[in-house]
Amino acid sequence: MNRFFIAAAMILVLVSCKSDDDGGGMQQDLSGKIVIPNATRDTVLFVNAIDNVSLPIFISIPTSSVNLPGMVVMHGSGGNWNDSDTDNDGIDDTIVEWELSSQNNQWKALFDNENVVSAFPGSYYRRGTVENAGDWKNPPRQFQISASFVRNYDAYSTLELLRKLVREDGTPVLQSDNVAILGFSHGGTAVQSTLFDTSVIPTDWEWSQSYSGTVYTNEIQSPAPSPQAGGFVAGVMYYPGSFHNSYYGNPCNGTSIFQTTVDFMIHLASEDPLTSNSNCMLETVSNNGGGIATIHNYQGADHSFDSKTTGINGDASTLARQRTMTYLKAKLGIN
Repeated sequence: MNRFFIAAAMILVLVSCKSDDDGGGMQQDLSGKIVIPNATRDTVLFVNAIDNVSLPIFISIPTSSVNLPGMVVMHGSGGNWNDSDTDNDGIDDTIVEWELSSQNNQWKALFDNENVVSAFPGSYYRRGTVENAGDWKNPPRQFQISASFVRNYDAYSTLELLRKLVREDGTPVLQSDNVAILGFSHGGTAVQSTLFDTSVIPTDWEWSQSYSGTVYTNEIQSPAPSPQAGGFVAGVMYYPGSFHNSYYGNPCNGTSIFQTTVDFMIHLASEDPLTSNSNCMLETVSNNGGGIATIHNYQGADHSFDSKTTGINGDASTLARQRTMTYLKAKLGIN
């Protein structure tokens, strides 16, 4: 497969690019667009993230066609890239730049097969870690990769980037108003925050998070503003952490303000300790209004079952992927 990589040092937004079309030497203004050569299938582009990190985004364009639907895929705690543990401490510490993890490659293939542009933002590596593990699970490091108020900005930055992609004749690669979002575990939590309806925030709301009895406020950012139009058309969450350390309030005691702007599907495992909080979140969504939840539970399955291939987890993975693709194809208008 043809690969076309753009280095981080390059300026990706073409501020004054113009090209001749086939009609009498007329000039087409491509200012602010990113021209993708027609033969390109895989590319890695970079955007300046909310914290000024250069965020790498792997993008797969399955055909030479244009005006395709799109997907943004938010990785789980294992990270976006093919990685390894070089010092045998149980925590991965190196990656292969910019080679997707096995799980991401499988989803890339599923979307390629449906002629859907897929984008995989890597939220960890350029922020100092390969995976969400060890000290990175707790403050202050967790705040640097927060699924509640950092990775949702990554998702919207990726959406904005996709909308800038054009072919050499200026035709958009993507249907700009037809992009959905998918996430796993920590990435599923990020999908929740991405879909959160910021128009419902009370005027006196103070953003905070609680860890082991300590409440943090100064380090906590407000969420990415949700567009009232032109955002993601739908979302899919696999076994997310839905408590957000009380970022939206406590979903299990009726104080949560959480609701989504669009419909979503959620996959939950019975043997996952995070499922109970997700059930509280779903009750909150039902009470607060907003998007409609399509809920699937997998009896006997564990957290991270999507990456498993055998036994109950493998069966759950196969069924959940079928359900996800059927749901997304309907939301994206794919026959």
